[in-house]
Amino acid sequence: MKHVELKKILVISLFLTGLSAFAFVLPLTSYGAGGQEAQYFIGIDVSPNIINIDSERLGEIRILTNMRYSLFATNGHSLFIYFNESDSVENIRATRDSLGNLVLKFSLEDLMVIESWLKPNDVNDVKVVVSMDNGDEYAGQGEVNIAKKRNQ
Repeated sequence: MKHVELKKILVISLFLTGLSAFAFVLPLTSYGAGGQEAQYFIGIDVSPNIINIDSERLGEIRILTNMRYSLFATNGHSLFIYFNESDSVENIRATRDSLGNLVLKFSLEDLMVIESWLKPNDVNDVKVVVSMDNGDEYAGQGEVNIAKKRNQ
């Protein structure tokens, strides 16, 4: 009878050992599409939310994200900002805010390079794509109003 109980204990302990080994390895597995790159969603806010492209002041436009800056700093490869499915804005600078989130900055002059893609006096779609070294992408979409009026 003791021999049967020892077998049960051995089978149960082997089962639990195998289950725990599987549970520790499972989080290390990549869940990309068929072993390919994965795409993740990030939230974005454009600041200012109304951009006057006829303004004589040439300021910075910032895109605030909820992505950790440290993730981009250690694994980030490239940044893209698209307005209405245009070519990407050039000269994008990455920095962080006081909460440690990624902030993207570019100048109004850089935005004016793709002026032909902008819809003046209307809501424009903005898409941010952050590519990582391993091929994963973090993407977010938002809106910004583009105004075209000169101060008199």
